[in-house]
Amino acid sequence: MDEFVENVTSDILPARINDYRIKVDNAILGELNKRKDSICYKCLTNAIKGGKRLRPILLVLSFECMNGQGVDPFPAAVAVELIHLESLIHDDIIDRDSLRRENAAFHALYGHEMALLSADFILSMVLDITAHYSNPRVTRTLALATSRLCEGELKELRAYKNKQMLKEDEYFDIISKKTAALFEASAKIGAIISGATEDEIQVLSDYARLLGIAYQIRDDISDWEKSSTELLTLLDTNLEKKQYLQWIFASYIREAKEKLEKLKPSDARDLLFQLADFIS
Repeated sequence: MDEFVENVTSDILPARINDYRIKVDNAILGELNKRKDSICYKCLTNAIKGGKRLRPILLVLSFECMNGQGVDPFPAAVAVELIHLESLIHDDIIDRDSLRRENAAFHALYGHEMALLSADFILSMVLDITAHYSNPRVTRTLALATSRLCEGELKELRAYKNKQMLKEDEYFDIISKKTAALFEASAKIGAIISGATEDEIQVLSDYARLLGIAYQIRDDISDWEKSSTELLTLLDTNLEKKQYLQWIFASYIREAKEKLEKLKPSDARDLLFQLADFIS
């Protein structure tokens, strides 16, 4: 287990949030170890190393923010990270990217057939995990987020293929689906299994959705500066793109924090504020 944790780059995360990342990593390895006899075990164990684990951390902090008790949030946290991994495997195939985080992409290491079938295997793991939660909203929330993620990726792919210039609302629709949907689902699931009220679930969902949009805007700006093939090249605006998007990014971070002000003070809420500061 220690070998798995040590292979994760964590020095960029604030210390207290990094403690949650370590717990999430151990929970991921625990789920994978249940499937040691599977042909997919070694490749998935290797593929899931690295990453900041923002989505599962969002889930656990949302659970704790609502003082959740009697339910273990970590299996659900593993499920959202597995969905994220599955989406990355598919993305690299679609985009024909041979590298992921400066390492060989899954399909480059194991072939397209193994990549596609391993992604299906991941979905079977997610179904198994969510089946252990008595509240059916856990599965429904994750299913909806996954369908929205697929729709966002398809809209982006069509825009690239057709060299279609995107209006601002079309750009934000794409990133709301392909990135923010899973952020939102993570916080929502954490709140649901904690027994939070509908108003509290909505607050945390809104916070995470805004955070996810901001996160993708920041990534798009960074990628755009390195490459001419990113989504921002298709954004049709009369404004100076980088300056405008940096302003939009800051406004989403600010609005996300304002959502948290509606919740009772707690250590977990403080860490959610810190998470927003980290992203910005």
